[in-house]
Amino acid sequence: MIETHELIARHKKVLALISERKFETALGLINECIEISRKTALNYFLKGRIYDEMLDYPASIKAYEKCIARDPNNQKAKFYLGLTYLALEKFEPGCRYYTFRHEPEILRKFSALKPWSAKVKPGKVLLWSEQGIGDEVMFLRFLPFLETHSHCFTLQCDQRLIPILELNYPWLNFTPRGSALNLTQFDYHLPIGDLLGLFHKKFREVSHQFLAVRSNQKVKSLVENYKGLSLIGLSWLSMNEEYGQRRSWPVEALLEGLDPHNIAVVALQYLAPKSEIDKIRARGFQVIDDIDCHQDIDAVFSIMSHCEKIITIDNSIAHFAGALGLETDIWLPNLPNWRWGLEKTKTYWYPSVTLKRFD
Repeated sequence: MIETHELIARHKKVLALISERKFETALGLINECIEISRKTALNYFLKGRIYDEMLDYPASIKAYEKCIARDPNNQKAKFYLGLTYLALEKFEPGCRYYTFRHEPEILRKFSALKPWSAKVKPGKVLLWSEQGIGDEVMFLRFLPFLETHSHCFTLQCDQRLIPILELNYPWLNFTPRGSALNLTQFDYHLPIGDLLGLFHKKFREVSHQFLAVRSNQKVKSLVENYKGLSLIGLSWLSMNEEYGQRRSWPVEALLEGLDPHNIAVVALQYLAPKSEIDKIRARGFQVIDDIDCHQDIDAVFSIMSHCEKIITIDNSIAHFAGALGLETDIWLPNLPNWRWGLEKTKTYWYPSVTLKRFD
């Protein structure tokens, strides 16, 4: 029997091989680990991660199921199994396992409140935010289905979104994400991502554009300086700590096929390096980079609404553009986030978006 520390060393090697994208070698090594110890759940979890990277989702599902069979309380395996099903657009099992995305300490904060469902008696409901601002916008598409319920809903969300959401959802109350919450004010709670499980069958009932923008005089005056040119919005960097490097793409690649004689570029990139903006100008484009793309989200939405097209990677701009119903190209890495599916050029989240893949 192999010593535990030796198995741990092999697992570390598997993780290193995955990060190096040496998937076949990693798969061979994890199969050796399985031959040594078929009862070890982590062997099958790592095998599932390898198959995810190889885009062999049926195989990763089998691996995660074997992991869970050996460790029924393995929350991480259940969560990744859910993501795999969702990537395949199998919403019923996907949403069931997607509920395991929360760490126990997060859920304990809301333990005094009952989970909300359409069947509970009327009361005050806290919809609490999770993940990033792009995810908040993505799940907003399901809010209209709550308006018909006789409950008082309060949405916790990014402070920067509140002016836009007050315009679009006047029946909602809002509280800024990160502010102190008095949970005794509420009877029920619901993480906003759980709206997917409740309403995924109603995707087609939502308008292509489910957010409207406010009039912004600053933006209106700004775009008037570029009359005669089409405005194309660009975003090319991801600030995601875990996946940012994989999702980002050179700005030069997004400029391919664009004519600087007819187009002005709207820089929608948060924290865009000056050197990157200089690259755009060096190709002959006029660049609008007067908007604070981090703090002034109201202006970001407004100037995007003036764009003929948005070209972006998988970041918050992709979700903003889709919510506004704008013609948009989203460039995705070989292993895309679950919400974009596999190999398709269209997405059920945003009908105005076209999905493109990195080589």
